[in-house]
Amino acid sequence: MPYGIRCFAEVIGRLREVGLEGVVIGSTIYALRLGLKEFEDDVDLFATNFSPISDEDMVYDVAERVGCQVGSSEWGTPRLECFVRSGCVVPVEFHENIYDFYIPPEMIEGAEALVVEGVEVKVIRVEDYILLKARAGRDQDLEDLGYISDLIRTGELKIDFELIKNRLNLFDEDDRKLITRRLTSVNMKI
Repeated sequence: MPYGIRCFAEVIGRLREVGLEGVVIGSTIYALRLGLKEFEDDVDLFATNFSPISDEDMVYDVAERVGCQVGSSEWGTPRLECFVRSGCVVPVEFHENIYDFYIPPEMIEGAEALVVEGVEVKVIRVEDYILLKARAGRDQDLEDLGYISDLIRTGELKIDFELIKNRLNLFDEDDRKLITRRLTSVNMKI
């Protein structure tokens, strides 16, 4: 169910007020860069000051204080359904580097700070998001990359291809080849 930018900002602000910090790593980042005011996808938040797995009790406590219900993401990490006063529901999934889910620390440390409806929101760079999507390579990831490629081609989304080339070196040789091949398949040549 769609939710607005104000609902997004309110939930991020409320989570921060109770001590949960993180960096947005999902599709919300390019939606923000495009200036969209309504979102449909979960807010994927990479936890930076707690472990979603080890600190599960804290997540339940925070969810109760903030007005969220707790479930699980496909990775087995907490997923919150946060209810906002205006009646919208914002789904938030917490992530950390576990199992096959890996984000190089440099991407998290290099996050940009945006101000959204008066709330500071840290987001990975869209260039990093592109690399992570290519590395994951699921059908939905490749579809998303095709959409982003179209946005780049039409000039609606500006990216720094030099940054992509530099960030590619954060991955091992096999991953670099795989990422490059997948980006080429969606007409993103780096």
